[in-house]
Amino acid sequence: MADGTAQTIWWQRLTSPGGAQLPMSVQERLLWYSKQVRRQRVTNYTLEGVTVVIAASIPAAAALGGSTALAAVLGATVAVLAGLRQLVRPGESWVRASATLVAMQREAVVWSAGAVPYDGERAETLLVENIESLVAAETSQWAEQRTVRRSEPEQQPVS
Repeated sequence: MADGTAQTIWWQRLTSPGGAQLPMSVQERLLWYSKQVRRQRVTNYTLEGVTVVIAASIPAAAALGGSTALAAVLGATVAVLAGLRQLVRPGESWVRASATLVAMQREAVVWSAGAVPYDGERAETLLVENIESLVAAETSQWAEQRTVRRSEPEQQPVS
């Protein structure tokens, strides 16, 4: 913030019914995923937007008398951007990270309310275990995306 104070995210204020703070490992995971979601969203929209603008500039350049070399460079740039999109797959990463973040936030809220399964003595331990299970599942999905699905075209997120 402009005055130098740190901005507090809503889940950083969550406490258990007994007054315990959200475990630090859970806070770190939530923060990392929050940043990752933002980064993947920006990357996705940037790649898509730049690709559309450059692709649209090819016929515009030709209509305005641009050289064939210019059209070729613009076309090659579009091909490179499309290749980067397939390599990085920011749209898929954005959707997957968003789903994981929402699931982790849900666990934190349920823990804060002291609801089942967080209504016993092991509530904090169970929360950490459940958060780590979500992270492990997302990491497994990421690895699968990087190996099995290389040849499949990316599906764009609906927003």
